Amino acid sequence: MFLMKKEIKITIEQNYFDILQTFKSNNDIKSNSTAIEKILFDHYSNKSKKAFEYFTINNRRYLGSKTKILNFIQTSIDKHIPKYNSFLDIFSGTGVVANHFNNKNTKIITNDMLFSNYVIHYAFFSDDIYDKNKISELLEYFNNITPIDNYFSKNFGDKYFSLNVAKKIGTIREEIENLKSQLTKKEKYILISSLIYAIDKIANTCGHYDAFRRNSLMPDNFKMKHLDIDNSNNTGNIILNNDANKIISEIEPVDILYLDPPYNSRQYISAYHLIENLAQWNKPEVEGVASKMLNRKDYNSRYCLKKAIEAFEDLIIKAKAKYIILSYSDMANKGNERSNARMSDEEIIRVLENKGTLFIESIKHKPFSTGKTKLDTHNERLFICKTH
Repeated sequence: MFLMKKEIKITIEQNYFDILQTFKSNNDIKSNSTAIEKILFDHYSNKSKKAFEYFTINNRRYLGSKTKILNFIQTSIDKHIPKYNSFLDIFSGTGVVANHFNNKNTKIITNDMLFSNYVIHYAFFSDDIYDKNKISELLEYFNNITPIDNYFSKNFGDKYFSLNVAKKIGTIREEIENLKSQLTKKEKYILISSLIYAIDKIANTCGHYDAFRRNSLMPDNFKMKHLDIDNSNNTGNIILNNDANKIISEIEPVDILYLDPPYNSRQYISAYHLIENLAQWNKPEVEGVASKMLNRKDYNSRYCLKKAIEAFEDLIIKAKAKYIILSYSDMANKGNERSNARMSDEEIIRVLENKGTLFIESIKHKPFSTGKTKLDTHNERLFICKTH
């Protein structure tokens, strides 16, 4: 950890560009911004000796991540649900909620439509065997690999990453694919996940890949690390990769069904196209300045459309759970059109009350904003339904 003027602290687990903005917004040190950029550049180029050994599951930047309200979710469940042994997180995203409830007494089922999230869930939650020593050797090999020009560098170099870093990313990803016959599924997905987490630390973005920052000083290296996996908690877990509405009827009855669908019109595949492209490694054609995959519309969610309530009602009708919990922002119509909620409270309440007895818990929580909307008061809600 570094200590600088005005007690501003940074750690290697924080994102380079977010911290750079913090430094630049401080009037007392604006004049030293060039020197600060150099310090941060060196720090995040893995010259720091204080790098942590592991990536934890919450080390990703992700729109709508529930990391900061996990305690609220836990206390709300404790208040209304006396006992549970199974937890289905059907819009898992980063997997932080499923991870919170993953223990020896609770079986978790995760699902996400994005393959990149499925890879991460499988790495963290499956009970498949893996050789940690083999992973250590491969991480050392990848961290010191000689990069060559490739698909990834041609499409993403000097945009989201420096050209040299983009070459290294693509070289590592290609080598993981070449080694797949020598790896278990879990080992392969651990390596892909480690690569995703590593590059997220230095990505030249605001936390998503709709656009990149122009004229920014970009780190010229990154470090892959082990994932913080506790396989002792993973007995019997199920990890899925599909449209929630398509598989809900096929999933066994559970005690808790937790729902965290998209709130607004922003499609996650457009925000994380680069990560999805890297995970799949099908090397599709890309388009536009942002280099987005041409086939990404195949991954669009109905919950981002105007008829989201129809998809939600279909899901609730088919769900087999003692309790259904919906996490949903109270954005309503407070912001710009893209940020406004796709389902109204009245619609949500109608659907859930048809399924059972409804309780609502609320907590103040700052939502994602593109900077166009300033909200002084904002809440995250849990709609908790005890089904008939």
